[in-house]
Amino acid sequence: MEMKEVRITPKKREALEEMGLLTSEDILNYYPYRYDTMEFLDYDKWEVNCRVIVEGTVLTKPKIYRFGKNRSVISFELGNDHDTYRISVFNQPWYLKQQPGSLMTVVGRYEGNRKILAIQAVNQPMSTILGIKPVYSLKDKLKPKYFSELVGRALEANRDEIIDYVNDDLKARYGFMNKYEALKEVHFPTSSFKLNKAIEYLKYEEFFKFQTYMLYRKNQTHGSDERFIKHFEMEDVRSFISSLPFELTGDQKKAVNEILTDMQSDFQMCRLLQGDVGSGKTIVSFIAMYAAYLSGKQAVLMAPTEILAKQHFNNILKIFKDHDINIELLYSSITPQQKRSVLERISSGETDFVVGTHAVFQQAVEFKDLGLIITDEQHRFGVRQRQLLQDKGSDADLLLMSATPIPRTLATSLYGDMDVSTIVETPNKGKIIHTTLIKKNSFMAIVKDIEKLLDQGNQMYVVCAAIDKSTEIPARNVNDVYNNLNDYFRGRYTLGLLHGQMAEEDKDDVQMRFANGEIDILVSTTVIEVGVDVKKANIMIIYDANRFGLSQLHQLRGRIGRGENEGHCYLLTSSTDEEALKRLQVIVDNTDGFKISYYDLLLRGPGDILGYRQSGLPTFILGNVVEDNELLQKSREDGKMVIEHLDDTENRNIREYLERVSAEDAYYLD
Repeated sequence: MEMKEVRITPKKREALEEMGLLTSEDILNYYPYRYDTMEFLDYDKWEVNCRVIVEGTVLTKPKIYRFGKNRSVISFELGNDHDTYRISVFNQPWYLKQQPGSLMTVVGRYEGNRKILAIQAVNQPMSTILGIKPVYSLKDKLKPKYFSELVGRALEANRDEIIDYVNDDLKARYGFMNKYEALKEVHFPTSSFKLNKAIEYLKYEEFFKFQTYMLYRKNQTHGSDERFIKHFEMEDVRSFISSLPFELTGDQKKAVNEILTDMQSDFQMCRLLQGDVGSGKTIVSFIAMYAAYLSGKQAVLMAPTEILAKQHFNNILKIFKDHDINIELLYSSITPQQKRSVLERISSGETDFVVGTHAVFQQAVEFKDLGLIITDEQHRFGVRQRQLLQDKGSDADLLLMSATPIPRTLATSLYGDMDVSTIVETPNKGKIIHTTLIKKNSFMAIVKDIEKLLDQGNQMYVVCAAIDKSTEIPARNVNDVYNNLNDYFRGRYTLGLLHGQMAEEDKDDVQMRFANGEIDILVSTTVIEVGVDVKKANIMIIYDANRFGLSQLHQLRGRIGRGENEGHCYLLTSSTDEEALKRLQVIVDNTDGFKISYYDLLLRGPGDILGYRQSGLPTFILGNVVEDNELLQKSREDGKMVIEHLDDTENRNIREYLERVSAEDAYYLD
């Protein structure tokens, strides 16, 4: 919406810009984080310790009583037609300026016997402070009164510019007010009922804009066309599955069937395959690649890191060792000569499968006949990146894998432009990983347990939030921890160091040495979140665990216990914050990735967890996809109906919005 800007002084504008408020629209969308409700309580309902409000006249000159160091209490009498009250207030010398006869309204705690301990007082009538008052999170340079006035000016200046994206029929169905009225009620509440209804509308609109965009995008990209059909025999795929050295779980079989059905249809597949760490998503993707090969098409599997790409490459080589399939590995740090050779084989069609990193996006990479695109850890790739890859194969199907699983109904709503396959069962569901919360950020608190486990032949990860010592991040860093542990274990165990600032070849060398058992203890940042499987790595220590998201902690923990033995994960923290400790307890009490992702969504919202924060698309400022799930589902159903009648006059605003966002070519910010 093109909004009119309001006049703001340079200093105030600077303070607003520090808060990310650059336009009138930003100001109007900066909602209160809570509301204070002031209600008058009848005198006959007053009880000790209850909050009361009383208006009256100052009857006596305030007196000050000093005690202790720089402490004081001021007392005076306040009277009205009902009674006389003894008012006390601590450490507020300005009360001494009050003169007998002054009008005053006092908010405070009733102590009995007509005594009130004041919390707030104003020289105004009670009516001026009664009601619902918004509370904003503001910089020191901005006072609440000024910001409220600014919101009011922005609101009135843009009364005719504020656009309703929700049509009149939907507003009538749910009893919603219009957008202008909703914004006015949120910033200047008149009643609890109207405020709640306004908040509900604004949440709904956030969801509605998101859902309609996802559905609009799906309609634009998922058209019916014979060129999307992949011709292969299901029996050939079943024969390949039977040759595998393990049995697929029921969920894996169901996911395979859904994917193969998509591939044989005349619609372009755009499917999300989600499952917990170790649920067996990768083998399902390999089966899809085999189906593409049978149909005479090339397939590409893209991973977010070179380490993971190499792991996938080695696993594919093992799985297809008895098949005449040409497989290439493509990543940034291969030599120019190797790269030229790989690119030639890909463009000629000699290569059947390509496994790679972001290098696959490069303009020089041309496929002869790309039929299937798979991305692992899909939230690390954006809509724009996926589109660049799809442009390399106009009839290519798309399979996205995520190890941040969420309930299916929620996934369908949040990944609205995709179909969803979910793997709940895990092949090694009997495997136990013990997780312990240690309320000290010290290795010495668990050293005896660690030494015992290491002596049994286990390997260990030690994870830190920082690479170097920093005043900005007061957390343990890998360099210091590596040096300290190296001194402690010298002559007994071999240590390795790994972090993102190391050269790729050095990172690969350390990981390979750890995988081969040459390194016993690997001190690392979160680069191991996706990494090589190490069968004897059964111990993990995570320093400053409170600094990590729940899903990230679960992903890290998924690195251990991948062999025959049980895993032991220790979460170290010196935090005393109750919310932080409560979050960590979720990890201690749960090994189910679905539950953990659900909690993470509840606590942090979908933008960080699922990675779909997109330019041009609304972020959910008010809406919570977990707490407001029912509203989210309603908005999806309504979005479907609106998309079907998008050309109707009543849907003009949302249609223009969708066309604008699509033209801007939305992409992920992550």
